[in-house]
Amino acid sequence: MPHLKATGLGHTHDGEPLFTGLDLTLNPGDRLGVVGPNGAGKTTLLRILAGDLTPTHGVVTAGTRIGYVPQRMPDPHGTVGGWLAGGLGEIGRVTARMRELEQRLAAEDVLDEYAAVQDRWTALRGWTTDTRLAEIRQRLSLGHLPDDRRLDQVSGGEQARLLLARALLDDPGLLLLDEPTNHLDSDGTTWLRQWLAGYHGAVLAVSHDRAFLDETVTRIIELDGIDQTPQDYPGGGYTHYREQKQKRWERLLLDYEAQEKDRRRWEADIATTKAHALGVENTVRSGATAPHLRRVARLVARKAKVRERRLRRQMAAVSWIARPRTRPPVTLAFPGDTAGTGDVLLHVRGRAVTRGDRILITGRNGSGKTTLLREIAGEHPGTVAVLPQTDDGLRDATTVMDFFRARVPVYIDDAETLLTGHQFDTDQWDSPVQDLSSGELRRLLLAVLVNSPARILLLDEPTNHLDFAALDVIEHALRRYRGTLLFASHDRYFADTVGHTRHWHVDDGQVTGD
Repeated sequence: MPHLKATGLGHTHDGEPLFTGLDLTLNPGDRLGVVGPNGAGKTTLLRILAGDLTPTHGVVTAGTRIGYVPQRMPDPHGTVGGWLAGGLGEIGRVTARMRELEQRLAAEDVLDEYAAVQDRWTALRGWTTDTRLAEIRQRLSLGHLPDDRRLDQVSGGEQARLLLARALLDDPGLLLLDEPTNHLDSDGTTWLRQWLAGYHGAVLAVSHDRAFLDETVTRIIELDGIDQTPQDYPGGGYTHYREQKQKRWERLLLDYEAQEKDRRRWEADIATTKAHALGVENTVRSGATAPHLRRVARLVARKAKVRERRLRRQMAAVSWIARPRTRPPVTLAFPGDTAGTGDVLLHVRGRAVTRGDRILITGRNGSGKTTLLREIAGEHPGTVAVLPQTDDGLRDATTVMDFFRARVPVYIDDAETLLTGHQFDTDQWDSPVQDLSSGELRRLLLAVLVNSPARILLLDEPTNHLDFAALDVIEHALRRYRGTLLFASHDRYFADTVGHTRHWHVDDGQVTGD
C-alpha cells in the first residue's frame, strides 16, 4: 500500500477553485516538491493531505503515520520540553511515565508498574532518546532553549525550528513540510538535506528554497494560480522544473500563435464565402442571371454557416488553447542613490560602511546577525530601511492601508496606486494585517521598503516566504539597486544573484571579515 494516495483532489475557497483534478501517489523514498505563487493553495493542499482539512472534491488515503510541519506553531501555550517530547511518540510517553514513577518509588508501592514500564522502555531502546533529542536540538540551533521555556516566549524562527524538530523526532513514514528551510542557517539546511537523504519514508515539501529543491526532490508539482489543474514536472528539482516550464511555455505560445493563424484564416474564408453568397443573391434578385444561381447562392450561404458553426464549436472545445497567461509580477524598483560612492555613511562596530557598499552578512542561527541589524537600525533611525526576518510584533488589527501609510507618508490615492502595484487588490486594503499570509505580509513589507526615502537597506533573510516570481523580481531590482545594501541571507542563490562587494561573518556576536 502506498504511503499516501489522493484521487480527484480539489478544493474551493470563497467560491473560487484553488485546484482541481489532482491525482497523487507517494511511495517510500519518493521526494516531491510543491511550488507556486503565494495564495495558490499550497498550504491548503498540505493541510488536506495531513487530514487537517476536508477537500471539496476527491479522497485522500494514508497508509502510514504522517508528520506535518506547518509554518506556524498551532498551540504556543506549552513548553519547549513538552512540545519536543510529544514528537517522541510512545517512547516519549513511556519515558515520562518512568520518570514519574521514579519520583514515587520511595513513598509508594509502584515497583511492579515501574518494572513493567522499564521493560517497555528497554524494548523501545529508550536509552537513545536523549541522544536523538540532543542531536536534533543542536543541528536545528535549539540547544540554548531550556525545557521549561514557554513556546509563546520564543521567537518565530525558533518556533519554526521546533515544529521541524518534533516531526523529525516522531520518525513518520511520510513528511509533509511547509517551507522547512525558512528559518534554518546554512549548517542546519545542510544537515536537513543529509537527514532526508538517509530517510526511508516519503517527503512532500512546499518550498521556494531553490538549492533545497535541487538537492532534495526528484519531481515538482506546480499550483500556478492560473490553471486549476496542477502542472506536473517529473525528473528533477528546481533547475529541471524551470527548464521544462520554459519549454512548456514556448510550446503553448507556438501552439497559440498557430491556432490564431488558423482562426484568422477560417474567419477570412468565412467572410469571403459570405460575401460571395451575398453577391450571388443580389445578382439573382436583380433578375440578370439564370434561376439555377438561386440554388448556388443558397449552397454558398449554407457552406458559410456550416464553417462558422464548426469554428465556434472548435473555439468552445476543451482542446482550444486560451491565450497563455501569467500572473502580474510584483512591482519593485528601489530608488537609487545619486551621490558619489565612497562617502562614509555610518560605522558598525568599528567598521566603516561607505556609500554603495553591498555587504553580505552570514553566520549560524543565534550568532547575532539579527541583533547586529537591529543595532544598526536603532542607532540610525530614519537613515535606514529595514526588512525584518520574521513577522514578530507585526500581526495586529491594523488594516493594510493604515499599515502602509503609517510607514510611507503619501496621500491615500497614491497609496492605493502603490499597493495595487504590489498585488494588493482593493478588497485587501481594509483587511487586517493579522489575516495576511506570510507571503502577503512579506510583499507588504517590501512595498514599504521600496517606497521609503532611505538609501541604506537592511535586509534580514529577505527571501523568506517569497514565491519564485517575487524572488525573480526582488533579485532583479536589488541587482540594479545603486544604494547601500547590508543583507543577512542563507540563500546562496539569492546572494550570488544579487552580488556583494564585502562579506561579514558573525559568530557569537563577534563580526569578522572585510
